[in-house]
Amino acid sequence: MKDFFLRHLHQHTIDDAMQLWGILQERDFRTLFLRPTENTIIQLIRYGITGGTSFLVDYLLLYSLERAGAHYLIAAALAFLMGISCNFLLTKHFAFRAVDAAVRPGAEVVVFGAISAGGLGLTLLLLYLFTTRLRMQLMLAKFVSSLLVFAWNFSARKLFLYPGQPHEETGKV
Repeated sequence: MKDFFLRHLHQHTIDDAMQLWGILQERDFRTLFLRPTENTIIQLIRYGITGGTSFLVDYLLLYSLERAGAHYLIAAALAFLMGISCNFLLTKHFAFRAVDAAVRPGAEVVVFGAISAGGLGLTLLLLYLFTTRLRMQLMLAKFVSSLLVFAWNFSARKLFLYPGQPHEETGKV
């Protein structure tokens, strides 16, 4: 079973990479950024853009709240929630646009929120460890923790929320 899964994953990754390579060679940016796709590598690129945008919302709000005198953990939680709200909309309508959620629309928000709560817990834990134990500057700690939380968020959303059940639309990549 494990060997089958690994062979399938390996072939799927090669197929996705070859498809991406063709898109890049053709300079088909409409396909890369706009058309619905089930290609995991393209979804990861789009999620990188989604995550980067959400990170900016989160990072700038954290900076502003901390400068205004808010406690850094409270500021981090509020900023994270705003970033996640941005992330939900962009994830659903940009990164995983071609696939249906594995759950009903109402439950989609709940599952997304649960994954995000895991990300928030991880963010706060890492911020605490980096700033208190390692004496890292807050904004650097935020940057490093965001990279780790990005990996958690994409993986959990791809595996549990948007595992690849395609829409009935045409024009998917």
